Amino acid sequence: MKAFLDVTVSLCPYCGTPYADASWYVIELASDVECGVCGRSWNPKASKVDRFLLEFLLDANGKVVEARKNKSLTQINAD
Repeated sequence: MKAFLDVTVSLCPYCGTPYADASWYVIELASDVECGVCGRSWNPKASKVDRFLLEFLLDANGKVVEARKNKSLTQINAD
């Protein structure tokens, strides 16, 4: 069994700390976040650097066995 998550990677524009969040949160809601390192708020949609599909391989009980990058979505879903 497999499960998938659309992930966006962005960088804090103030200190450069990388963040990975679900794309629906970053792209669709365009929600601001607070950097855990410098404490400043910013919008990750404006600072995204990559978007990809994360694939989870599951055992018969639905538990995650492995996670890996499935494919890049940066070109497919350019915003």
